[in-house]
Amino acid sequence: MKEDLCREVIEKAPFGYALHKICLDEEGRADDFVYLDVNPAFERIIGLSRESVLNRRVTQVLPGIKEDSFDWISIYGRIAREGGEEEFSRYYKPLDRWLRIKAFSPAPGFLVTLFVDINEEMAMINELARQKEEIESLNSQLKLIFESTQDALFLAKYERGNFYYLHSNPTHQRLTGYRLEDIKGKTPEEVLGEELASKVKKGYMQCIEKKAPVTYEETLLLPGGEKTWQVSLTPVCHEGEVCYIIGSRQDITLQKKQEDKLQKKLTYERIASTISRLALKEQDKDTFVNQALRIIGEGAGVSRVYLFEEDPGKNTVSNTYEWTAPGVESQQEKLQELKIDLFDWWMERIYNREVISFRSVEEIPDEFTRLFLKEQMIKSILVLPVSAEKGEVSFIGFDECLQERIWDEDEVILLSIVADIFNQYLKLRRYEEEMVYKSYHDALTGLYNRRFVEDRIKDLDIPENLPLAVLVLDVNGLKVVNDALGHAAGDKMLKAASEVIKKSCRRHDVVVRWGGDEFLVFLPLTTAEKAEEIVERISRNCEKVKDLPVKISLAAGFAVKTRKIQKIDKVLREAEEWMYRNKLLKEKSSRRAIIDTLLSTLMEKSAETREHAERMRDWGIKIAKHLRLSARELDEISLLALLHDIGKVGVKEEILKKPAPLTEDEWREMRRHPEIGCRIAQNTAELLSVADYILAHHERWDGKGYPKGLKGEEIPLLARIIAVVDAYDAMTSDRPYRKALTHEEALEEIRRNAGTQFDPRIVEIFIDIIEKEKNEDTK
Repeated sequence: MKEDLCREVIEKAPFGYALHKICLDEEGRADDFVYLDVNPAFERIIGLSRESVLNRRVTQVLPGIKEDSFDWISIYGRIAREGGEEEFSRYYKPLDRWLRIKAFSPAPGFLVTLFVDINEEMAMINELARQKEEIESLNSQLKLIFESTQDALFLAKYERGNFYYLHSNPTHQRLTGYRLEDIKGKTPEEVLGEELASKVKKGYMQCIEKKAPVTYEETLLLPGGEKTWQVSLTPVCHEGEVCYIIGSRQDITLQKKQEDKLQKKLTYERIASTISRLALKEQDKDTFVNQALRIIGEGAGVSRVYLFEEDPGKNTVSNTYEWTAPGVESQQEKLQELKIDLFDWWMERIYNREVISFRSVEEIPDEFTRLFLKEQMIKSILVLPVSAEKGEVSFIGFDECLQERIWDEDEVILLSIVADIFNQYLKLRRYEEEMVYKSYHDALTGLYNRRFVEDRIKDLDIPENLPLAVLVLDVNGLKVVNDALGHAAGDKMLKAASEVIKKSCRRHDVVVRWGGDEFLVFLPLTTAEKAEEIVERISRNCEKVKDLPVKISLAAGFAVKTRKIQKIDKVLREAEEWMYRNKLLKEKSSRRAIIDTLLSTLMEKSAETREHAERMRDWGIKIAKHLRLSARELDEISLLALLHDIGKVGVKEEILKKPAPLTEDEWREMRRHPEIGCRIAQNTAELLSVADYILAHHERWDGKGYPKGLKGEEIPLLARIIAVVDAYDAMTSDRPYRKALTHEEALEEIRRNAGTQFDPRIVEIFIDIIEKEKNEDTK
């Protein structure tokens, strides 16, 4: 029953079954097999009937078996002889199909093979192998592309709201500075830090939310340096959800720099063009500068723009104009009247027209300047000279307070053009202001002039200024000072007078040099009592003035407009009339004071003395009496003796006191003193009668004197008398350049020059007088 059961199993088995008996060759090696038994599955798989294979050799049934690359005979023979079992899958060439075979020996010399047809399975395996090979080839190609592309590629996984970097190509690693091991499996926060990761993830999330490719630009500072990227992200979706993003970064830094450079150039050219047009049309300096700074600040995108200007009188610079971006604190109030001496490092560069440019103020070598700028919260600074001319120094500055900024060469060049526009505009405005100032101000005193009053009188003559006092002042004796000491001395006197008037008046009063020696003052909201106080204050302040050749004296008069209907010109005439009355009252004493001052000055700076004048007077009167001259002429000879050399006050002291002979130039100046003295006398009523005598007292009898070269009796008699007595007294007195002569020597010199230098008749009379005096002295 057991054999029947086994047989039934074999017959119904789905696998092929064959029982073989081994055939040996002469050397005892397996040479072939004989089929002893097969089952129906064998017939189906092999395609041969049972009857056609039983008791037949394998080589007969399957004649190509020995030609197969697989040595079936030898392998089967070994198993039949040695026992054991083996299983293998092979392509069975004689049958052109794949079989999975299990071979074992049930008894020595016999072999059982069990097999199944695996043609379809092997076809599937081959297909899978082919597909795998294609996939591997594709992966290899993709990897080659991924690794070789010049774009920086990365792959990131998106899972539960987080991104994880999986891969990056060499270009990405090189450009970003992150190696693959630096990022693999890590989140953006772990790689980049919170702040930078937040910026990067905004782009990633766009791709996630849109579930579509996105492209954008971003600038990042990574270990590989600061670069601008064009980023393209492509989502990889599974079941409608994004699970990966493939990122491509193109380094467009150079391109962006070129674009930014071009855009920046266009921006600054527009700024320069706009400011240039503004400069042509805008006459008001404040409006121009404020608008120009705003245009620059907004266009250049800086925190602050400002203009500093020098005040040469105070030796300071001040922030005169400033623009600040929204949210940036103004520094203008803190930057007023900065002492130039404290900023040597800074100002030296401005004077040399150097650009001051620092990405970080920490790089500034001068500690004082560095700390000063840091106090203003400045991170980066650019300063361009506008003007380096003495007294007109100015510069324009640009502050960056939020972040450090590099001022590139093109920016500096274009902003320098803007600074030059400022320079030309400010220079033109200064010229115009100077012209306006000069047209409305007196060049000598700096006070308003007559034209100012004529043009602006309507602005002063308004009801709001009532009562309006008008004060007219005149400098006493100015013409005498001009004639005696020269116009430089007169100008000094006028300047001093203007300072006295300004000092004595109030800040809102309008002081004018009306012309020549006259001043005019408009005193708004001033009663007659108050005007009188101001006049008295002027008088007191005149007394305090020192270091002038003569004392200042001012004649003053004022009138007050109290009602709107009063005409201002009538008020002015009334003030002038009062001033002239006051001048007449004071004129005589004033002139006398000036003459006394001039005489005192003369005696201080020369060898002239009052005793010399008195001796000349005594001798002159004696000569005049001998000639029977009138009493008036006697008075004139007395006055002439005192004032004949008054013109020497206009000669330099070093010439008057020179201990050596004078040079030709010095003589030329010395010979001017008769003319100076004459002009002094002509401008003083009390001295007018002796003016011609003063002019002629150095003329010679032979016509070789000066200044007119008169001769003989062309020379006024009193001048001829003074010439003799002056020469005698001078010779008998010590001088810086020689010792005094004896009386005899002096008289001999006088006698010798009679008829050439002196009037011989006067000489004769004078010698007679001197000799009589000598005789009387010896009695």
